[in-house]
Amino acid sequence: MPKRIGFVYEQVISLDNCILAVQEMARSKPKVRRAQYMKENAEYFGKKLHEQLSSGTWEPRPYHEKTIGDGIEKKQRHIKVPCLWDQCVHHALMQITAPYIQRRNYFYNCGSIPGAGQIRITRAIKRWMAKKKMVKYGASLDVHHFFESCKTEIVMKALPRIFKDKKFLALHRKVLDSMGGSLAIGFCPSHWYGNLVLSYIDNLIKQRLLPRADYGRYMDDMVILFNDKRKMHKAIRIISKVLKKLGLCLKKTWQVFKIAGRGIQFLSYRFFHGYTLLTKKLMYRITRRIKAQTKCKSPSPHAAASIISYMGILKHCNSYNYMKDRVYPYVNIRKCKGVIRNEARRIHKLTTEVRNHRAA
Repeated sequence: MPKRIGFVYEQVISLDNCILAVQEMARSKPKVRRAQYMKENAEYFGKKLHEQLSSGTWEPRPYHEKTIGDGIEKKQRHIKVPCLWDQCVHHALMQITAPYIQRRNYFYNCGSIPGAGQIRITRAIKRWMAKKKMVKYGASLDVHHFFESCKTEIVMKALPRIFKDKKFLALHRKVLDSMGGSLAIGFCPSHWYGNLVLSYIDNLIKQRLLPRADYGRYMDDMVILFNDKRKMHKAIRIISKVLKKLGLCLKKTWQVFKIAGRGIQFLSYRFFHGYTLLTKKLMYRITRRIKAQTKCKSPSPHAAASIISYMGILKHCNSYNYMKDRVYPYVNIRKCKGVIRNEARRIHKLTTEVRNHRAA
């Protein structure tokens, strides 16, 4: 067992880390004036953050709540948005915490991991499905309401396995308590805490239950490929019991099935032996978006960006005939790229003028 990490609280409260946290907070908020003002004065706000964390006077403020429709199915998700100052604290904390969690991460856990993402797990499943000795059975698992079910105490039991700094753990406790008793969607540290808790399941599957199986995870969605159906059923029963001890549970829709003829549906694709298709809902969504642009001479920057994003999804599946019939006759990809490029130049010019005006 690797040694636990100590003396990390000093790294969190260091001035350089605090200044970087303010800049990182504002990086994804180019249209939020307050965030950009804090970025321009990062040294001042970084010193202020450093003083609050050093003296222990930082206290989390109330968060803003809203409900959004997420993904293709417009699934209702309850979002908790902390204030900008609290987000700076979260970034300062996770800039030190995240590398230690990532170092212990299972390679094919690709949800919210820098440098991994959907492409890594998609390519991996393609390789597994293209083996000479074809895999017979697949299993798809999902944790029921993972973020709402993952309580503060579960995370606080997982963190001391890596860290032994009491002040550092106390700051994590304060951030977790500010989420309202469970992991909050919208907080920067939530996905790291979630991956830390579920890393125990990754190790359980790959080291004890099914070491020869092909296994991948994207946040709380899991896929297992193996040739022994009985062992898979036995492993899933054990996984279910372990999750219950953590206060979590599998969705009742979990299945073990034959891959031939049905394939494996995971993320945006359906994987078969030798080829990969889009899911139907995503295919219809892309088709509607593209046909909507036929009424316009030129797409808006938002529409152009969404079309280019969909092209990236289509790139990783067998979609030649689909693109030939339903994409290329209606959309000019080069024109969409030009719209995005011109919009980026316009925003850059505008921000430069605002900065020069403020400096004057």
